[in-house]
Amino acid sequence: MNVVGYAPFSETPLPMAAKKQVGTTLQDIADRTGYGRSTVSLALRNHPSLPEETRVKIREAAESLGYRPNPLVAALMTQLRDRRRTRQERIALVSRFGQTMTQRRRTDTFYPVLYDAIQQHAATQGFGMDEFYMGKDPMPDARLTQILVSRGIHGVLFFPGSDRAEVEYPALDWRHFATVLIGFNTTRENLHQVASDYTYDIDHALQRVATAGLRRIGCVVTQRVSRATNHAWASRFLLKQHGIPAAHRVPLLMMKEEQYDAEEVLAWFRRHRPEVILVAGDSVRNILVADGVRVPGDVRLINLVQRGEKGMSGIDPHTGEVGRAAVDLLASLLRSNQLGQPDFPRTIAIKGHWSPGASFPE
Repeated sequence: MNVVGYAPFSETPLPMAAKKQVGTTLQDIADRTGYGRSTVSLALRNHPSLPEETRVKIREAAESLGYRPNPLVAALMTQLRDRRRTRQERIALVSRFGQTMTQRRRTDTFYPVLYDAIQQHAATQGFGMDEFYMGKDPMPDARLTQILVSRGIHGVLFFPGSDRAEVEYPALDWRHFATVLIGFNTTRENLHQVASDYTYDIDHALQRVATAGLRRIGCVVTQRVSRATNHAWASRFLLKQHGIPAAHRVPLLMMKEEQYDAEEVLAWFRRHRPEVILVAGDSVRNILVADGVRVPGDVRLINLVQRGEKGMSGIDPHTGEVGRAAVDLLASLLRSNQLGQPDFPRTIAIKGHWSPGASFPE
């Protein structure tokens, strides 16, 4: 099977002094275990073509002998193998939506940016991409595992978002795959993960508010958005409120529905009169402006996910960079043949940057 990252451990002739530094060789492990050098090389890469019992035996012998591969040689052999590939390796993009991202493109502003970044960066890394979406009647998890294995796909990206809160990512036979989760809002927690650094982003926004000398701070989000941020925005906002005098506190407005209710937003605004509101997107601004509220004259706004909304100040979360980082992480796992659920899952968080605009003049 031609799989990205199955780079053999190779040895080159070394001076005697260098050999003493390197220590144990593949031949030493072969002599200890009774297997050939090629089998030892496959086992040290945890190649699935060998029985698990054989891989464990050889790796334990290598560890007891103090074997350490040469990372520079391994990296070189990876590049040489990549150049010899006769077909493009592919990764799977699995979403919980009921249709492909191409079909959703007209209605979303966030997901297409992420999708395009993943697809384009995967191509630069030498990968093609197959998309799987759960739909209203998703295929059984075992069937999806079978399809991926039969296609020779060992890299899986879980795409964020869903049409329905109850839809979950499939439980794959993890030992066949290197898997990276993008974002939050899932019970599949024992996986490597890449997401925006939502805690840093709201803290950055709150620091801007403090520098401006504003005291009455509001925050309006939907429950869906809060889940998508792993509730980082809500928790940091409430912590901030806890640390200011009661007279200046403004309650968090958490919308139960996905869409903002104009009457509820306006009633909350008139009652609490915040000086600045932290929002996601431009929906709250549009509601306020339609009712005659001046932005930024009557209230300033900070968009915590500023992706080009005209006239809005806020935090650019660099959504495309999240996608590229996810591809890089998946590629590194494949090239080092790290398949299966990790014992120590990694989380990569991408920090946002301030994007100036008219809604929060400085």
